[in-house]
This record gives sequence, structure tokens and C-alpha cells, in this order.
Amino acid sequence: MKKQILSISLAAALAVSCTGIAMAEDKTPTVFVNQGQIFFDDQAPVILGEGTTLVPARGVFEAMGAKVEWKEDTRTVDVTSSDNKTLIRLTIDDSTMKVFDVSGVFGALMSGQDFVAPENDVTLDVAPQIISDRTMIPLRAISEALDADVQWNGEDYTINITTANAPSADAGVPALSLSADKLTAAKDEEVVLSVNAENLPTEKFVSGVTATVKYDPTAFEFVKAELVNGDNVIEGAIGAANPEFTYGYVKAASITVNAETAVTADGAVMKLTFKSLTGEKGSFQLSNGYNTKLGFNTSLLVDSVSNVGNKSVQYEGDDLKISQAEVVINGTDTPAETVKPTATADPTATVAPEATADPSATVAPTKAPAETAAPTATPAA
Repeated sequence: MKKQILSISLAAALAVSCTGIAMAEDKTPTVFVNQGQIFFDDQAPVILGEGTTLVPARGVFEAMGAKVEWKEDTRTVDVTSSDNKTLIRLTIDDSTMKVFDVSGVFGALMSGQDFVAPENDVTLDVAPQIISDRTMIPLRAISEALDADVQWNGEDYTINITTANAPSADAGVPALSLSADKLTAAKDEEVVLSVNAENLPTEKFVSGVTATVKYDPTAFEFVKAELVNGDNVIEGAIGAANPEFTYGYVKAASITVNAETAVTADGAVMKLTFKSLTGEKGSFQLSNGYNTKLGFNTSLLVDSVSNVGNKSVQYEGDDLKISQAEVVINGTDTPAETVKPTATADPTATVAPEATADPSATVAPTKAPAETAAPTATPAA
């Protein structure tokens, strides 16, 4: 344990702020943060050495609520916890990770004193490095420094990260769930899915919805998405949809500025229409994942009804519960069986770049630790 003086300018900004590669395993692990899958846009995680998982600097950690900053001149990455109490500093090709306790920064600023941050140095098994022009940093070591729990499942090759601030099932935050207008569909028959909102804030209206739905594109075809207030389509709303967002996922987004016709109470806020291609069984599920370039897959935007001096508020990640219950649509020759969705605790999707080795190094929407390589081993730092 040592101490290092951080400049007031760095403290004021809360420091919000990666050769030779030996691959330990060709298989790519799947990463989840608070049960939401992380979709890596261009650079997937890699496992090096004796089982250390490196991930792009942004994306996983931003999904955990942390802030990530790349500094080209010093080739360093700063990761700041969501509560602004911990600053993690990593340098490309340097196996020492510096962890600063910056919880006293505001007190020092108020008293006009230099801020001395307690520092703890951690030796990494694999140093941060640049891979395919992306800054790659250790998943487990950073995640655990952010007080997150990291679990490795060697059977299905997954890394599950649970943050200390993950929303509980009874958290009083807005929630989204999925339902359908029918439970059985013949070939060429349409099914309308409703994205339903609960626990909406008072004196607010829903001004925008981004919903990403997982489905089987061999069984169903996406038709359209509409912003709604219950059963009524909101006239004048502007929206777009990408049925090929990621294979098996459609992402739709729509906004409105009309408070008079928008949703102000719990109920359906968006409808997505699909057509059965085969008349066979299929399932749908709201995504609570995170794309490393575009951010959380599903989010909710609200504005003040009075619209006087108030800014839009976006609910995503830990501030939004997204039900993971599947909606099952049976084919004409399959027995009826479906689960009525109920909102569960889990966050997710919006925008962000991905850290690169150049001055404009970008990285993708956040949270993560360094993981183990062997399929049956536990991820290392």
C-alpha cells in the first residue's frame, strides 16, 4: 500500500477516466453483467496466458456503471466506479494495476487542500495490451476492484458478473415486460407483441422507447414497430427498426414530443408485429443486454408533462428492470404452452464507442473482470 498525490484537476474530474500475444484458448467466452449479455461489436474477449480474460476497455465496465477514459499520451486507461469512490489505472504492457481510493476528493476540494489518494498496487497475470487496434484490459481484476462478483462457468463457457448495485426484484424503478395478443399462430399469421411499462414516474410522459427483442428469424419475420399508448398508435411519433441488429434480435426505437397523446400511466408503450413463416412454435424475449458500441439494448425515455425547465430522463441499466420471461407462440400443430411475463430485476441498451490505440481511441458501452482460460478452470486476474 502506498500513497500518491493526485492533482486537484484530476481529482475534480474524478479521473474518469492498452506485442506479443499467446492465446490460451480459441473459444470465445460469453459475458453477462447482471444477467444481461454483452454483445461485442468488433473485438471479442480473448483468453491469454494461464486463463486471463481480456476485454475491450469499454462496454463491459460501462455496463457496470463505470466511466472509462483512454489517455493516448501516457497509454493509460482510467476506470472510475459508478459511485466515484474508486479509480483504477492501467498502462499498456504494464502488469501493475493501480487502485486509488478517491472517496475523499470532494472534502479536499472544499478545504482547498491537495488530494492524497490511498493507492493499492495489484500485480496482473497478463498486462493490458493493444489487440486489433483495441485496448484490451483484464476482466476479473478490474471487476473485482469495482466490488463486483465474478463467476466462471466452464461447461457453457460463460462469465457472469454481478455488481454491488444490481437492482433487486422489489426495486421501485420503472420496469418493462413483454406480452402477446395471441398464443398460437398459423403460417403467415401475424402476432403483435406489446412492451408494457410499470412503475412509471408521476407527472411524466413516455417520450421514447428503445426495445430489443430476441426471436427466431427462421420461424418469424419482423413486420413493424410502433410507439403506442395502450391500444392506440401515437400519431406523429418518429421511429426506426433494425431487424438485423444482431442475428436473432430486432431493435426498434421511437420518440414523440406530444405529451397529450403519450403514455403517462402503466401500460403498453410499444407494439412490435411479427409474421409466422412456418406455423411452427417460436419464442420472444426482451433483451437486457449491452452492445459495446451502441450501449444498452433496451431503454425508456421520459419527459415532464409540464415541460418547464425539465430535462429528459433516460432509464436503462440498473435504473430499469427488464423481464426475462419468454413469450411462447405455439404453432398450429403444437400444444398451447406459454408463460405470462412478469417484470423481473435486470438492466440493459444505448450508445458508446470502443477504446483504441490511437488518440481517438474509442471503446464500447462497460463493467468487467479478468477471467480464466481453461474451460473447467476459474477465470484468473
